[in-house]
Amino acid sequence: MKKNYKKIKYKKWHDKRSHKIGKKPKKNKPYDPNKLPIYKNSRIEFIKAEPVIAQKNICLLSETHKSLEFYRELRRERNISKMGRNCFVQMDISKVEEFDYSSICVLIAIIRDLKSKGISLRGNYPDNLECKNKIIESGILTFMYDNNGKPFKKSEKSDLLFIEKGSKMLTREDNIRISKTVTKVVKHLTGNESHLPKLRTILLEICGNSIEWAETYNKQWLFGVKYDDDKAIFTITDVGKGILKTLNKKFKHKLRDTFLMKQDDEILQGAFIKKYGSSSRKVNRNKGLPSIKNGSDIGIIQNLKVVTNNVILHYDNEFKSELLDKHEFRGTLYRWEVTANTISKAS
Repeated sequence: MKKNYKKIKYKKWHDKRSHKIGKKPKKNKPYDPNKLPIYKNSRIEFIKAEPVIAQKNICLLSETHKSLEFYRELRRERNISKMGRNCFVQMDISKVEEFDYSSICVLIAIIRDLKSKGISLRGNYPDNLECKNKIIESGILTFMYDNNGKPFKKSEKSDLLFIEKGSKMLTREDNIRISKTVTKVVKHLTGNESHLPKLRTILLEICGNSIEWAETYNKQWLFGVKYDDDKAIFTITDVGKGILKTLNKKFKHKLRDTFLMKQDDEILQGAFIKKYGSSSRKVNRNKGLPSIKNGSDIGIIQNLKVVTNNVILHYDNEFKSELLDKHEFRGTLYRWEVTANTISKAS
């Protein structure tokens, strides 16, 4: 007859026998609410945090330090409010008068990242009417809802696509969306509805390279395009670890960089010429960085900027590149432009 060790008469014998052969009886660990972030603690129902107030100018590429400070505050635990089960960060952009498309894309990526953690972002509009209209045109409302719970109307001047990471390859749907976006850009700038294989290749390689990072904190990259009168602004934004924290430098390069006191901006530039591998050591990794730099070098894209960790690179003017000593960007932003002139070079 099979013994039922849950019965009292067998339980003592089983525990004693387990102890003799070096095994301890399993015990359920008590729930410790202090190990969770305060806003996730079910015993705390109300937390009032101060709103995060933006500066007048949050142009990421020109006012980098102030912008990064604003984004860092949005992601800090101390700025999370809680009412019952609802957790949120209160954002105040009423005084904003200047911003760029890069700053909007970073903000959208942060909104999405907070949402994945059960935290919503509440905010207002700038008092400046012109600035308010430009923010609406940027597409920031695409993933937000009005007071009635209905989605806002999609902006016609911006396309925003979220691409899943960790899926090992771009899906067929992602390929189609990227191809359609490239065709739309060409038609916007030239009036002709045609493909642009060289630009499409850059996008597929940089997006394909980025979706493999399953170990990063968040699970999506944001691919954005802003349609201006004479150009299209492209951005690819991630609010995960950042390039410098995922590089796998070969031992000899690591030694040489240490002895030569190489700065992080020089190490990042090395990544764009495929000097370093990725942290996963896979052969197909890190194709995107050299591809986007090559596109900049031969003129398919222009005004390429890269912000990651404590570095901002300006490929259009290297004298503007700098180390961000005071503030660090937890993530990566690629930003470049396409014009009718660059399209003619790529055709």
